[in-house]
Amino acid sequence: MEERRKFPRKYLMAFSSVYIQSTGKLIGYLSDLTLEGLMVISKESLEIDTKLGIYLDLPAMILSKDRALKIEVRVIWIQPDIEPTLTNIGFQFLGLTEEQKSVINQMIDAYEFRRKDGTSPLSMDNLKNG
Repeated sequence: MEERRKFPRKYLMAFSSVYIQSTGKLIGYLSDLTLEGLMVISKESLEIDTKLGIYLDLPAMILSKDRALKIEVRVIWIQPDIEPTLTNIGFQFLGLTEEQKSVINQMIDAYEFRRKDGTSPLSMDNLKNG
């Protein structure tokens, strides 16, 4: 697949839980993040082009009036994870506010982790047993 990313991908050392706003259902765990979108490692599968509201739990050190970041997104790709029971879901942000961009930049700065081997440091046991 051709790389179309405008901003470099940042891999995170901390993984926030990602939920559907309307139901509170856990989708999965944040795996990487840019100002354009995010990737979630999930037990779930969603249809490409699905639009929904999600929220991410924010770590305590992020300066925000809320403890969760609520964002409208669209599913732009789905790929199997290296762990066969999991799926990687790519979401595109739809209309970020300046405040949302600030929170995302804080998360990228605070938790950046550049993986040399392309693997995720997230323990798959967290997702299998969660």
